[in-house]
Amino acid sequence: MEEKYIVVIGGLNMDIAGLSGKNYHEQDSNIGEINLSIGGVGQNIAQNLTRLEAPTYLITVYGDDSFGGILEDECLKNQINLDYAKKIPGAHSSTYLYVANNQGDMVTAINDMSIVKQMTPDFLAERLDFINQAEIVVIDGNVSKESVEFLASHVTPPIFVDPVSIAKVDRFENVLANIDTIKPNVLEAELLTGIQVTDIETGKKAALCLNQRGVKNVFISLGEKGILCSRHDEEPTLISPIADQIISTNGAGDCTMATIAWARFYYGDCLALKEIGQISQAAASITMASPLAVSPELNIKNVIHRTTQYMEFI
Repeated sequence: MEEKYIVVIGGLNMDIAGLSGKNYHEQDSNIGEINLSIGGVGQNIAQNLTRLEAPTYLITVYGDDSFGGILEDECLKNQINLDYAKKIPGAHSSTYLYVANNQGDMVTAINDMSIVKQMTPDFLAERLDFINQAEIVVIDGNVSKESVEFLASHVTPPIFVDPVSIAKVDRFENVLANIDTIKPNVLEAELLTGIQVTDIETGKKAALCLNQRGVKNVFISLGEKGILCSRHDEEPTLISPIADQIISTNGAGDCTMATIAWARFYYGDCLALKEIGQISQAAASITMASPLAVSPELNIKNVIHRTTQYMEFI
């Protein structure tokens, strides 16, 4: 076991993408490409962390099917430790299937993630001693509300949260006072606070509301406007994006969450919130320059280089 490590609790998926060729027809067989890739918000965050040289354990569940074997192998290749994950006999691994038309727009998808229900409070209680020895615990919104509330009541290290989606953000509404750091997008922040975010000023009000409800550090993703950073003892600050090449925004939010956790893991409380925001935007710019959800170019050297460029830019 590593002396210092981060625990990520969340989803591990097999993603299947059907990408149409130049001609797409509804309700017909289309010529194109089919790609398999490892995914899941928890896995994406964990993989970004290992690329930033942070020892990381992913606590998740997966099946003993063929996809489960691929997921295991990929995690091993990416140095994500699954010692405290569970392979469930007879279960289907979490799978996400989507089809994109010739414009690259998704036309349909099927989400088979019922296995995540196996991450019950009892499942987590068996791993609680290990979880509580971590420096940071990151929870993604695929964890059930019951399990989120169990973790909030029993986890002693700082809890970092990625809500994942507006359909899952309410899983955290009762435990905000137990959360150290949260990274919602605009819609998720609106649902948690009841404040409609239409501009930077209303974004600051939403961030301060989350601080007042007990969250120490708030990072609201404002998309192309950047990220709004707010700490309970600091004025909210907007950090503008620096991406000079955008191939895909897929995975940028997961990279941002991972980088925020990495900054705390390596620098403790030495960095101002503004500096953490700058580092996260630098890392996200590397991800957005890649077609993959986790960029192979993400590493400490490149993040520091991009952060330096950011400082020169502003």
